[in-house]
Amino acid sequence: MYRLVFIVTFLFSLPAFAFPTDEVTFGITPAIVKVHVVDKTGNQGVGSGIVVAENQVATNCHVVANAQGVQIGKSGDAFSPTSMKADWRHDLCILQFQFLDVKPVALGDTKKLTYEQSVFSKSFGGNAIKPIVSFGSIKALYALDNENIIQSSAGFAMGASGGGLFDDEGRLIGLTTFKSPGRHAYYYSIPVEWIKNLMRQGKDIQLTSQTELPFWDAPFEKRPYFMQAYDAARESQWERLKEIAALWLKSESQSNEALFTDAIARFELKDYELAKKELSDVVKKNPRHAQAQFYLLKLAKLNHDDNATHAIETLLSQLDESLLKDSQ
Repeated sequence: MYRLVFIVTFLFSLPAFAFPTDEVTFGITPAIVKVHVVDKTGNQGVGSGIVVAENQVATNCHVVANAQGVQIGKSGDAFSPTSMKADWRHDLCILQFQFLDVKPVALGDTKKLTYEQSVFSKSFGGNAIKPIVSFGSIKALYALDNENIIQSSAGFAMGASGGGLFDDEGRLIGLTTFKSPGRHAYYYSIPVEWIKNLMRQGKDIQLTSQTELPFWDAPFEKRPYFMQAYDAARESQWERLKEIAALWLKSESQSNEALFTDAIARFELKDYELAKKELSDVVKKNPRHAQAQFYLLKLAKLNHDDNATHAIETLLSQLDESLLKDSQ
């Protein structure tokens, strides 16, 4: 029987996050729009969009890509864009309108986000008649092109592409863009910083012809490491996961998520000593990393360390109580 010595840091007062008020969630509703598209064969589709500046609506490019016609509906009226700006790689398009007369949402900052911070999404997921809201929390932040892709538990359905992810103050922090396959899906949003950048630097174009696949739909080997890692873990390919983590760490030596990915691979391959060391490094840098705390809890139970088990369970009850059920 291996023996590990756990050093557990008690966090007596984690930063508290309150759920948004009804005033906040209702207040942004006018700025959530439904995007209607018609493709080259006459088929119709819907997505979501967010009014981010006067007469400007941000949405995912895959919503409008190669469309023959694009309109948004607002208060019973239909508006057609006069032009758009496109960042195809980042799956971000900004549609330009005239006389839209809708107050834009406030734009937030992903650099200020914290793991397990409460957030909510709002969109026309499921082709809803009215925008629907979904509550959740931030599960991970993945660096991509100097900004952060947001993984959250605020779920969304088809039709939500281009919808908004908001903090508790109603500030837009991202666009709900894609989710992972499987029953227990992960939900990903592109960061608001890309919107700010495109509004500043993008050039207006008239065409919706797609010129580049979005990063999340690129060939597997060209996708971000966090996406490659998810697929390997979902298929229990632990040696492959370790290889991906090694490449990730080589590319981003300071990435806490890359280190966590390697720790998962080591744990599943029963290299418990190294897994524990890496997990401890992860939570030292980010004590709110609930998944890392969850794996430390697994190690504490394997080692029959009751003190560490109790301490981590107490912490997880504040971070993500659902993980306690998974550990039983």
